[in-house]
Amino acid sequence: MALWKARREARTLVTYERAVTVLLDAGFAPAAVMPLIMALENLVLGSALDQAAPEAMRELTETAPTPRLAEALAAVPEGRADQAFEVGLEALLEHARALLVRYVR
Repeated sequence: MALWKARREARTLVTYERAVTVLLDAGFAPAAVMPLIMALENLVLGSALDQAAPEAMRELTETAPTPRLAEALAAVPEGRADQAFEVGLEALLEHARALLVRYVR
């Protein structure tokens, strides 16, 4: 949990309580709940960092030959950070669905 001091505030804890309750009521095992919440937090925080990252971080140089990387970077249309977030969110939701099926049986 990223910012523990901020998370000890009552409002924050109440928000976590709601999220935990939703997941438990949906049928997730208690041991699966916090990893799912933390994975979503990591995805959101990582996406925010990616949105803020300068394009220069992905500029190629002559010192390192990277033709495959160049090809892959050239194939990415605008909105790469949004696309990456969608890929991560879809994977997280698919994993959550698989966990739910496992625990409901």
